[in-house]
Amino acid sequence: MKFGIKTKGTLQIQKIALITGTGGGIGKATAELLLKEGYLVFGYSRTNKINHTNFNFTTIDLSNITQVNNLVLPFVTSNNVILINNAATIGSIAPFDKKEISDIINEYNLNIVSPTLMCKKFITTYHDQKKLIINIGSGAANSPIPSWSTYCATKAALDMLTKVIAEENHKNLKVFSVHPGIVDTNMQKTIRETSRDLFPLLSKFTAYNSKNELETTTIAAKKIHYIILNSNQFIKSILSIRDVDLK
Repeated sequence: MKFGIKTKGTLQIQKIALITGTGGGIGKATAELLLKEGYLVFGYSRTNKINHTNFNFTTIDLSNITQVNNLVLPFVTSNNVILINNAATIGSIAPFDKKEISDIINEYNLNIVSPTLMCKKFITTYHDQKKLIINIGSGAANSPIPSWSTYCATKAALDMLTKVIAEENHKNLKVFSVHPGIVDTNMQKTIRETSRDLFPLLSKFTAYNSKNELETTTIAAKKIHYIILNSNQFIKSILSIRDVDLK
């Protein structure tokens, strides 16, 4: 099936965005913003709360690598295609020796194996089209945070994957890992609900909330959209949303 907008019997070229983790947080906010901007959006998540004519939702557990491997990306006629690898989990917050093996596997699957496969599918499916990949990274890629072993490790791996893909100079492709900063999402709520015995930096993260220092998902989405619109002005493949000025 060809996806696009039909205008007076012709197929109009439209901007296309594929976004993982649209069930909430930054993924949902970004999907909703791009829909307002006229994009045709394909969302991939376990749950969905978006109801829009131009939103196509696929139910998928992105920590299930068999499901990700079997996923077929849509055939689109647009020459402007974007992949936003947003889905991720902080996982079980605990010292490394206390983490369950099953949790470690699931966290690696969702945070790095799944986006790696999505990048591969995206590049090969839309080989001849102009395309942009935005991997949602984290400052945790550069900071060894106690009890966040798998999150830090997978985000560091995602940054390196992004750098290697950028270095390979694939046809018609730009790729970034975008660090969104500290955003008011369910992940932050999970962090604040963790026992101090398991997470020694708990007070630091509860303070972000009490001092209203958390960025909103709406602002994060607007800055991601700015990067999309101005991708040619960014030279480095690792970006911080804090460096994006919307004024």
